[in-house]
Amino acid sequence: MLSKRIVIPGFLIFVAFSLSKCFVIDTVPEFEKNCLTGISGERNCSFVVPNKWNFLRFRKWLEKLNEKVTDVRLDLECLDGATVFLPWPFRARNLRKIHVKNCLIDGYYSEYNTKSIYSNTVRDMALIDVAILTDINQLIEMNLNDPLEKSSTCGQETNIRFIQRNVTFQFVPTRSPPSIHRLQDGFDSLAEKSKAQAFTCHFDELVYLEHSGSSSISRIHFDTMTDHSVYPNLKVFNFSSNYLPTLPRQLNQWWNYFPSLRLLDLSNNNLKSFSFEHPDVIQEYLYISLVNNNITSVPQDLFSYMSGKTPILINLLGNPIHCDCKASPLSSYLRKLRLRVPQFKDLSNVKCHSPSNLSGRMVRTVNFQVC
Repeated sequence: MLSKRIVIPGFLIFVAFSLSKCFVIDTVPEFEKNCLTGISGERNCSFVVPNKWNFLRFRKWLEKLNEKVTDVRLDLECLDGATVFLPWPFRARNLRKIHVKNCLIDGYYSEYNTKSIYSNTVRDMALIDVAILTDINQLIEMNLNDPLEKSSTCGQETNIRFIQRNVTFQFVPTRSPPSIHRLQDGFDSLAEKSKAQAFTCHFDELVYLEHSGSSSISRIHFDTMTDHSVYPNLKVFNFSSNYLPTLPRQLNQWWNYFPSLRLLDLSNNNLKSFSFEHPDVIQEYLYISLVNNNITSVPQDLFSYMSGKTPILINLLGNPIHCDCKASPLSSYLRKLRLRVPQFKDLSNVKCHSPSNLSGRMVRTVNFQVC
């Protein structure tokens, strides 16, 4: 008996081959399509996320690329309600830049306090208008029981620019919310571990740091930020719009913690007073914005801020200054500022808020001789 031979038409083979090829490509279409390759092998990846996006898949795809990959730049922008699975501190093969905007971040703590197999490579990091999905009970357990790891505590020490703007926390629903005492225990445990950590975070490359638009700043924020971290080259520190009620000692003694600082933005906070050290070293200037706070009076040694080797330029516009005799040092300071740094003369246009007979008048034009 002769066996029957099955003949497959050539066009069917072509179709089958084409379908299989499409199937292989479709396993990673979003990465190939949205990651443009530059002439030097850099990858510029940009994604608009309508629903969900997973950093772990992206990281795995980068690992499997056979060709040379130099700098990888990743931009993620979410449509309303979209989620990205993104473990801090966002390490991947040759990732130099990561910007995330308008996203709900899931899995943020999934690699926290674990050693990473990836090195620090990110130079430019930004989280803007994002919410971090958090299980409060898991977070407390982690603070109580997990040792601090340099990998996650320091994050990317290679950063040149790091922005956290309008970052909030969204807690997952739970049937057993923690008690106030347990919350406090978790908070205290983290504070103790931070004080006693055995490693130092070296942010030697960091030039621009922004943490703005937050309504949940911890009372130990500046302690955990500076106790075991150094910022030798930080020039711009934006800490605006954070409801900050008092000036922390780390900013009062800025020279000890941020020796290269040139601009400190504390605008749109709730400060009622201020005081800054002025070291006996020669620098061009330090510009401090206190715009739109609740400051009514100034330090009595304010005039010395302009007479040191490094002039400290204070922007007090938009504050409710009370023009009694205690405002005399401010008047002298503003006149001195106009003479010594005329390019910043607009800073001298501070107005009296009270008493009513001086409201709206330039402080530097008020006659304080009677004082």
